[in-house]
Amino acid sequence: MAGRPRSVDDEVIFDAVASVVTEEGPGGATLAAVAARVGLSGPALTQRFGSKRGLLVAFAAKAASRVPEVFSRAKAVHDDPVTAVVEALVAMPGRVTSREHLANNLALLQMDLTDPDLREHAVFQSRSLRVQTAVLLSEAVQVGRLADGTSPEALAMDLYTTYSGAMLTWAIDGEGTLEEWMRSNLLRTLAPHLSGSASGSPPLTTGP
Repeated sequence: MAGRPRSVDDEVIFDAVASVVTEEGPGGATLAAVAARVGLSGPALTQRFGSKRGLLVAFAAKAASRVPEVFSRAKAVHDDPVTAVVEALVAMPGRVTSREHLANNLALLQMDLTDPDLREHAVFQSRSLRVQTAVLLSEAVQVGRLADGTSPEALAMDLYTTYSGAMLTWAIDGEGTLEEWMRSNLLRTLAPHLSGSASGSPPLTTGP
């Protein structure tokens, strides 16, 4: 016989995990706390994920797999690949809008670095982000938005470094919103690589 259908989809649960981690840090992401947000019982989540760690590992796996979706959405909205790559990276932090939110997510990153199962997904996400960035940068070279001879892979690494560093510098003493701070830093990194001969190119500013 087929099992009973799940009353709450995993996607809803993972969204609740993201909210709890952002608001309270990974310490607050207990099975009971997450279950309460989605209208389930703690034992129901235990049966599905086994433990809090099991839930966090499943959450990390899903988060890592979503990177291509973020880039696809940006590309669907922005025809210019340079704009698309900037907006995809700006969108990656998701619901992080305050320094407290960022600190809570950095606490989860600390777990990623010490737990081998979590680290596996963190590595996958990091590499996926660079691959997706390089794909859009390759398109930008092909359409003349980036100078001939630009290495998409090397520039993707530079943008990834900028993306990661911008979050930390904003948390320490950045001005404006994280989105604004990150966008301006990414554009600064891209500026030397833009082709001056691309007619009709969008200006070096971007946004939603």
